[in-house]
Amino acid sequence: MEKGLSFARKINFEPLLISIFFGIVVGTIVYSMFPKYPLIWTLCGVLAFVIESMLIYPRHLSNSYGYWKIDNQGIYYYDYSTWKKKIRAIFMPSYEKPIAVPYSAIKKFSVVDGKSIMNTQYPLGGALNVPLARKIHYLVIKTSHHEVRLNCAWKASGIPTTTADIQKVVELLNSKL
Repeated sequence: MEKGLSFARKINFEPLLISIFFGIVVGTIVYSMFPKYPLIWTLCGVLAFVIESMLIYPRHLSNSYGYWKIDNQGIYYYDYSTWKKKIRAIFMPSYEKPIAVPYSAIKKFSVVDGKSIMNTQYPLGGALNVPLARKIHYLVIKTSHHEVRLNCAWKASGIPTTTADIQKVVELLNSKL
């Protein structure tokens, strides 16, 4: 494995550009209703931009983005664990640097499907929402300091992963640990 395997999409300027476009569209719609009040349509456009970029996108950022890579040196992933980190990733995607986890820091790992992970968003837990067409697998890595859940649903090229891809990840981890 020369280059390694990479999964999910890297964060780019797409969320920010969509938020700007959404703010412009809302501002234009409000302008068509109140053309004599520029303060109203400007405020509505800015408010739409702020809501989209600081509330809606950060909430769903981990579903769309979450690039990570595994190679002979270790695992590299982007940390979106806090709201502040998600907003910084939206506004400054080139600022984000991957976190490196060498194999020596990994204490334990497991590969689970979406139904095996406890959903902590609801008080009673339950399985994560999984698509009907295929299983989503997650690589859960436990180090001495924290636990990281990495999505294995898509390759970085946009192709859905296969069981062979998951087996390659497990074989590489077993050979290095």
